[in-house]
Amino acid sequence: MRKRIIISLVLMCFLVTNYAFAESDTEYFPQDKPPSVIELAFLRELGQSILETMTSYGDNELFTAGRIEKIERNRQNDFYDVTLRVITFENAHNPPYKLINITFRIPPGEAATKHKVISDKAVISYKVKHISPEEFIKLSEHTRINSEQFPVN
Repeated sequence: MRKRIIISLVLMCFLVTNYAFAESDTEYFPQDKPPSVIELAFLRELGQSILETMTSYGDNELFTAGRIEKIERNRQNDFYDVTLRVITFENAHNPPYKLINITFRIPPGEAATKHKVISDKAVISYKVKHISPEEFIKLSEHTRINSEQFPVN
């Protein structure tokens, strides 16, 4: 009985000491307030990557109302997952509108073997949803776009 307890304790200590915890920090950006200067600067920097990603997925449109939703930092593997959203439009900000959510991994690291790499960023996730003009106005309420310019018919 003692041997079992001792062996169990030794194995538990071995497992606990060799278990590596991945430390990460997550920052969420408030969507009910205008974007901060740093958010706008980061979105501008990601602009070309966003366009190239959209094109590679067959969405050959322009976008507006970009917002960063969250940034997750993985300390152990030294990468950032940046989740953002944009709204695409056709001609002079006219419908049809699509809400596109993208998650980039910067730098791509090991994700490059499993995901598309565009502009030195791995595209971890790409989701498209068609939205109505009313949803467009609601989602772009706190961006640079003045929603009064786009009345709902």
